[in-house]
Amino acid sequence: SLLGHLDFVQEILRRKPELAGALDSRKASPLHLAAAKGYLDIVLKLVSFNPEMCFARDIDGKNPLHIAAIRRHVNVLKELVKGRPQAALILMERGVTILHACDDNGNTILHLAVLEKQVEVFYMDFDGNNMDSNIFYGCGLSGYGLSS
Repeated sequence: SLLGHLDFVQEILRRKPELAGALDSRKASPLHLAAAKGYLDIVLKLVSFNPEMCFARDIDGKNPLHIAAIRRHVNVLKELVKGRPQAALILMERGVTILHACDDNGNTILHLAVLEKQVEVFYMDFDGNNMDSNIFYGCGLSGYGLSS
């Protein structure tokens, strides 16, 4: 999945579907790698084979949703959340979820969604409850202010 060749990934998974759950020396799965690169088609294929890999943590304690959020791959993140919404609630370092985590510029995933005009992220319901309104103001920024 590292090079983004969907046909190759499909053929490998057809022959050895268990490879969707394989881990490398850093405990990263193919789903971690595809999420990091933003390969949406490959992410969808891998999740269809093994949706539980959304929960797999690499050596740094990050799951594929964390990786997609950190790398600003909002479309990938949306699909991963559809696959296993509970994985978005797994804590990262400093005890925050991806909803509260900030990138190097102080943006949460919701800020990034606004900047990328991905407003449907605002309507995602990660755990069956309403979203915490504080996530709109993570790291001192307002998503509303970014949208104007």
